[in-house]
Amino acid sequence: MGHKLLKWWTRQYLRRQVRRRPPPPLSGVALQAVQRVLLINSTALGDILFSTPAIRALKETFPEWRLDLLVNPHYVSLVQNNPHLESIIPFPGRSWRLIPLMRELKRRQYDLVIILHGNDPEATLLAWATGSHHIIGSAGSPLNFAYAHKVERFDPFEHAIERRLNFVRPLGADTADKRMQLFLYSRDLIRAEVLLLRHFGGSLPLLVAFHPTGSGRYKWWPLEYYEELGNRLHETYGAAILIISGHQDRKEAEALAARLVGPILVTAGRPLPEVAAFLKHCRLFVGNDSGPLHMALALGVPSIALLGADHPARVGPYRVDWGTFLRHKEEVCQEAPCLFNRCPNNICLKAIKVAEVVRTVKDWWEPRCFKSGSGARLKTGR
Repeated sequence: MGHKLLKWWTRQYLRRQVRRRPPPPLSGVALQAVQRVLLINSTALGDILFSTPAIRALKETFPEWRLDLLVNPHYVSLVQNNPHLESIIPFPGRSWRLIPLMRELKRRQYDLVIILHGNDPEATLLAWATGSHHIIGSAGSPLNFAYAHKVERFDPFEHAIERRLNFVRPLGADTADKRMQLFLYSRDLIRAEVLLLRHFGGSLPLLVAFHPTGSGRYKWWPLEYYEELGNRLHETYGAAILIISGHQDRKEAEALAARLVGPILVTAGRPLPEVAAFLKHCRLFVGNDSGPLHMALALGVPSIALLGADHPARVGPYRVDWGTFLRHKEEVCQEAPCLFNRCPNNICLKAIKVAEVVRTVKDWWEPRCFKSGSGARLKTGR
């Protein structure tokens, strides 16, 4: 079933259902009687990590609640160790594969459903299929007529973490701790260390992670800039470079690796828990606006985000002192096609020069990595 057809069918179906069973106001929820809650976050990796403070806030406020998470199957392995979640349900994708899942969700008898992202029609359809009278979702969804509570978005520059907390705040859940969380198994950390030792010849170098690609080329800092930065980091610190890539961008990652002078490891589609464990061993992350950036921030790795299309107030490092960003969008480009993945020439990212990243490494990262008076110093260059 095509996306447009599914959207049309879902709208017609839900309108008929809502006429028969109008959603009651959220004030009718007896919070003390709630036992099972379904959280839906079936979109990208960054979205899932942005949701972790909201998940933690729910569990801290209502420790007796059982929280299940419906998630993209590619990311199940990254959330299955989250202690705040009871079970993980893989999202099977669109079309008729939704029908068995709808039956299963109905069987579980959820008291409350919270859709933690935007307006995918499948999310609302699955929420309604649970039979729960109480669904919390975005007021921006065209299917919001099916919700017991519609969450408005008033500030266009509100951070994605805050936006997801807004979905649990109507229940009285909140947290002052806005850190994202990514929980790794100890076996994955040990395995990663063994693999790194084997790859780098028996000792762990100062390891710096790059993620030079991402979901759209309009978000990419030029590969030749990564080449120059990586070679400078190796020259000054003896740094080895971990290049994070999937199968689809392996060609670009390996082309970059071939131009770097120091030791390199390309992840090239390794399992995500393994990549996350490699990241945990890194001393610095430099990367584009993408899932690996948010993974590094969730793991507490000092991270420099290179941003272009979206605003750092929405997607940048948030309330952590181990994250910073560089961005020149408004200075060099007033157009907005990049936000729709139609940018013909990402001049905003090209405006972030290697020398500026080098200065950030020297002034921001060095004090975090080396004790006062020790360690190498990175030349800022031209």
